[in-house]
Amino acid sequence: MTPAAEVAREVKKSASRILVAEDSSITQDLLKLVLGQRGYVVDTAETGPEALEALKSGDYDVALLDFHLPGMDGVEIVSAYRRDMPGPGPRFIAVTADVEGLLSHKDNCELFDEIVPKPVDIGEVCRVIESKEAPGGETPLSSEPPVDGVKPSPAVAPPPVDTSFAQNFDFLSWPDDFGSDHVAAKIVQAGRDPLLFDGILIRSNPPLGRTEVLWQHPGLHVLPVFDLTGALGHKADLDLSRLASTATGRVGDMVTAFNDKRSRLHRDLARAEDPGEKLIAHLYLSGNELDPVYDANSLLLFAYPVPLANAEIVRLAERLASEGLLKKRFVDRVHQCGSCESAHLNVREECPSCGSPQLVEQPYIHHFSCAYQGPEEDFRSGDDLVCPKCRKTLRHFGQDYDRPGSMLVCQACGHATSEPDVGFVCASCHTHTSGESMGTKDIFSYALTDKGLAFAESGRAVLGLQRTGLRFADLPLELVVALNDQARRYNEDGTPFALVDIAYRNQHLVEREEGARMFVRARNQFLENLHQAMPPNTRIAAGQSYDFALVPEMTAQSLKTQTESLAATAAGAISVDLGAVLTVFSPQDLF
Repeated sequence: MTPAAEVAREVKKSASRILVAEDSSITQDLLKLVLGQRGYVVDTAETGPEALEALKSGDYDVALLDFHLPGMDGVEIVSAYRRDMPGPGPRFIAVTADVEGLLSHKDNCELFDEIVPKPVDIGEVCRVIESKEAPGGETPLSSEPPVDGVKPSPAVAPPPVDTSFAQNFDFLSWPDDFGSDHVAAKIVQAGRDPLLFDGILIRSNPPLGRTEVLWQHPGLHVLPVFDLTGALGHKADLDLSRLASTATGRVGDMVTAFNDKRSRLHRDLARAEDPGEKLIAHLYLSGNELDPVYDANSLLLFAYPVPLANAEIVRLAERLASEGLLKKRFVDRVHQCGSCESAHLNVREECPSCGSPQLVEQPYIHHFSCAYQGPEEDFRSGDDLVCPKCRKTLRHFGQDYDRPGSMLVCQACGHATSEPDVGFVCASCHTHTSGESMGTKDIFSYALTDKGLAFAESGRAVLGLQRTGLRFADLPLELVVALNDQARRYNEDGTPFALVDIAYRNQHLVEREEGARMFVRARNQFLENLHQAMPPNTRIAAGQSYDFALVPEMTAQSLKTQTESLAATAAGAISVDLGAVLTVFSPQDLF
């Protein structure tokens, strides 16, 4: 029995257990180190047969399988396991640089629940492992409540739409490419390179209650959504059910506009996992503001034109506005139920005495001599009018009495009033609220600010330290190797180290005013100067969006006290202001 299989028998099920089958020792060590630090029990295997034996002998929650393993490939491992081990098993996640080869495998690549491409993005691996989705990577739509708690009325079948235009484009198609029982090849390809596709086409059975599924997979938020059914309404970028002969032209124009903008969208936003960053990217690509429109199917009575729940959109937009990335403009004000936050309310006049809405308007009489005023029915005695206060008969209109107006009489309790109360009854949860207690909510439109545009084109560097974070996908491969070695030493004997993330907040400004070449030259000079100013044995590594410095045998706390002077020294002889920001990470921050 192999060491991995022996360990698999001995370890208790106290924490989630993961098998990492990977023939690259660097990737294997990195995954084991990071996942172990996150509390998982991690076993490893280096060959296909070893991985299969461990799976059959152990009790794993997740299996991370490299596609190309010695002896058996990843698909053969999963096929053999499911053939020989009936019943529920672990979630199988393929980790490979050969996505195309996996997707074209002679056997069924859809045996895998997820596919994560290489180079390995540890954040993406952790997201997939910690996902609470059902096996198969998709939460069934039929079991979810409708968006915003309001069930849309059955859609009237739209007139047939000529779909011949679709032959001119390469679409992801709903529902074909969003199946709940497999990983669709085109979805995986879109996650790696959205430019391969022109948009998402809704052909049938649109996800009325879960439109956010259209952005659930990586990279899909940068694609326009075209709806053939008309059921998505304002959630689609273009409702094709309302178009006829102009459909092809409108689709082509939108595809071209999105593609032009995607070439300028920063990688941070194109590969974003944060829903707010996805929202920024989509607004940038569409060129539109986040304008609400009236929608009776929304609890809020308004809908926003992106495939997310309206309440979630408002939450994200308010957060982004507080960070200066969006600006908002007042649109309307709605009354809102204090119990369920619905704006679907019945507004009614109510009796001040008993609260009943059963009010009837009646003329009232003013008796001059005794000054009594009351509903006419209180004066009516047969064919005569008799004052209920002084019992005198009223004979002459204008001399004995007059009818100065009308009043409301409650048919439930008999109370009469000229000023009824206003009450609200929620149509969603039936809660009754008085007019004095009813709350309101302001509805806003949101648009990108200059900072938001810079964020879309220059990435997280424009946000400063508040939102700067480190992702393993940003690290060059040679730095990952060196970082893995430093982390091993830190775990074995406590040898300290620090990793410095170098971001350039003025990249967008320098490129716009001085040109991209000037930014590249200034960036290279800054790194050269910084290397000379850093402690000995520092390793400088240039990344795509950020640059990095790995400083061995120095604590992060010590280095943090020097970042401002180091940045000033490195920038001193450069003619442009890069706005360089140095963020220091300790081992505890990384793993």
